Amino acid sequence: MDIHVSNLPFKLTEEELKALFEKHGEVEAVNIIKNHKTRQNKGFGFVKMPNKAEAGTAIYKLNGFTVMDRKLKVSESATKEEPEKKAYNWKANIKKKTSVVSFDGQPKRPVKGKHKKRRGHGRGTTY
Repeated sequence: MDIHVSNLPFKLTEEELKALFEKHGEVEAVNIIKNHKTRQNKGFGFVKMPNKAEAGTAIYKLNGFTVMDRKLKVSESATKEEPEKKAYNWKANIKKKTSVVSFDGQPKRPVKGKHKKRRGHGRGTTY
């Protein structure tokens, strides 16, 4: 279960945060988000715990817990796994060509003039 931890002190390290959560159960990973230019802690991070029951107790006990004069805000991460989306099948939507057959057995010819492109039309020129 992913846990979102905010209002972190800027001097808190990932090892210290991991030690804080390990008191309540097994911790799989800890990630504190940092500014890529200054490399300073942004004040929030994520903790991943494999057991949901242990994660629930950690959320309950550490929400409002004071670390370095700051109260932590701990909650379940808002990102949930989405089911896989099915790929769009473009071949299924193609209309099949049907041959038009007249009663004589001869294929029907297209009507002249309707579909024939005339020279110069649509280009601003006339002939």
